[in-house]
Amino acid sequence: MCGSPPPQRLSPPLLDPNILLPLLAKMLATALVVVSASVAAERAGSVLGALILALPISAGPGYAFLALRADDAFVADTALHSFAVQGAIVAFLFVYVSVAQRLSAAASLAAALAAWLPCAVIVQQLDIGLPVALVLTAASFTFGFLFIRSPAWMPPSNRARRGRADLIVRAVITGVLVAVVVTVSDAIGPAATGVALVFPVSLTTISWIMHRRYGGAAAAAVLGATLRPLFGFLAFLLALHLLAEPIGTPLALAAAVGCSVLWSLVLLARLGPLKRAHAR
Repeated sequence: MCGSPPPQRLSPPLLDPNILLPLLAKMLATALVVVSASVAAERAGSVLGALILALPISAGPGYAFLALRADDAFVADTALHSFAVQGAIVAFLFVYVSVAQRLSAAASLAAALAAWLPCAVIVQQLDIGLPVALVLTAASFTFGFLFIRSPAWMPPSNRARRGRADLIVRAVITGVLVAVVVTVSDAIGPAATGVALVFPVSLTTISWIMHRRYGGAAAAAVLGATLRPLFGFLAFLLALHLLAEPIGTPLALAAAVGCSVLWSLVLLARLGPLKRAHAR
């Protein structure tokens, strides 16, 4: 016993530089992308802002980091669950747009998230295949087009001054979410990872800020206008699911982002010069 070496003290896993530094890098990179896109969306008006918010702002960096640590099959399965849970986003949008003009920002978001959560949990528990995911998504978006009615709103000429606190909140929430989910993806599996990566953090933060600055009608107008642009995000997830294994995740991710951007450009072109000027 006297000759046995003293026990080594192990550092907590999160204090290991091999874990901590990549985690911080993921947080910073994701935060920069989301903050830049959210600021642009806030300045653009309801229509153009919705086009920006429907891009894979937070999920894109999340999947890019996931590709560095997971195999192609894991990424494909994760993207399928992200695709299937988009019906929960429709529930989020429907509830928020319905109550935003009557309730406070906090109460509106609480109601919308209360609608999103059970839908997301149900999808996570299901053994999802592509046919089921397509049916769920088609049904939910049909419901959204029939029943989501956003109010008309134009951004005021004298816009409220943006504070640093808003940028910090957006950066911290999104950076932490993506970094933590990707880091623990091996432990929680593709279903939970897919659901967590598409948590509506961008919609939540921009609606909170616009609701408090310009009122519920402004926030409802931006969120209500995201339904059609969200088809680009669906294309991003579907392309990633279908292409990750045949061509590899890096190329699949590039093609998926291209699909999303192309859809936004198509919608932007259909607005026409007059509508684009009106949206600003």
